[in-house]
Amino acid sequence: MGDIAEAQRTEPNLRRQLAARVFYRGAKRLQTFGGSVALMLALVAPLIRYWDPDAGPILGAVAGLWIFLTRLVVRPLRGRRREMGAVTQEQFDVEVLQLTPNLSLKHMVSEEEIRRASGDAANLANTPAWYPTDADTAWPASVLICQRSNAVWARRQHRSYGLLLTAAAGLWFLVGVGVGIASDASLATYLAALALPSLPALLDASELAREHLKAATQRQETEQRINNLLDAATATEADLREIQDEVFSLRRGAALVPEWYYKLVAGRFENDMRYAAKQIAERGE
Repeated sequence: MGDIAEAQRTEPNLRRQLAARVFYRGAKRLQTFGGSVALMLALVAPLIRYWDPDAGPILGAVAGLWIFLTRLVVRPLRGRRREMGAVTQEQFDVEVLQLTPNLSLKHMVSEEEIRRASGDAANLANTPAWYPTDADTAWPASVLICQRSNAVWARRQHRSYGLLLTAAAGLWFLVGVGVGIASDASLATYLAALALPSLPALLDASELAREHLKAATQRQETEQRINNLLDAATATEADLREIQDEVFSLRRGAALVPEWYYKLVAGRFENDMRYAAKQIAERGE
C-alpha cells in the first residue's frame, strides 16, 4: 500500500486523476444539458395545455426534433468525453497500481491534453488521494483492495441513482395522467399536448435508469470476483489485469452519474470505502 500511496501523489498521476475528472465532468454537463431541455419540455407542456390548448402539436414536434438532435449530436459528444475520461483513468491505474499495460487501447490521451485539462500546478496540492491506503498490505491484495474500492463505489452510486430515476419517471408519468384527467382532456389531446412533450424526458430517465441498474449488477459481479480472489489469496498478475479490463470496460460504457449526485453521496461513500479497505487489509494479515 505504501507504494500505491506514493505513486498516486506524484505530479504525473495527480494530473491524470484531475484530467480524468475534467473529462468526465464535460461528459456529465452534456448529459445534463440534454436532460434539462427534455425536462423543460415535460414541465412546460401541462402549463401550455391550459394557456393554449391548440399548441399541443407544436410541442410534440419540438419534442420529436429534440429526440433526434440528442441522439445525433449530444450523445456522440458526450461519448467522446467519457471515453477520454476512462482512458485517462486507465493510464492512472496502470501507473499507480503497477499493472500490465492495457493492450486494447488504440488511442491514449496525450500528456499535452492531460496537462491542459489538469490546469496549473496549484490545483494538485488539494487533490485528495484516489485509493484508500490507510492500512498496509502486501501485493497482490493491495491492488485487489483498490480495484474492489472502485467496483463497490460505482456499484452503490449506479444502483441508488438508477432507483431514483425510476421513481422520478414513474411519478412524472402519474402527474401527466393526473393533469389530463383534471383538465378533462381527450386521449388524443393527452397524447399530443402532454404525453409526447414529456416523451424525451421519460425516455431519457427510463433508459438511464436501466443503464445504471445494469451497470450496478455488472459491478457487483466484478466485486464478487475480487472477493473470491482475496479469500483464495492466489491472485496472479494476469488476474489483476483481467479485473482491470472489466473495470475499464464498465467505465467507458456505463451511464454517467450527474455531478450534483456524486457530490451528494461522495462524503459518505468515501468514509465507507476507507473503512472497508482497512477492515479487509487487516483481515488478510
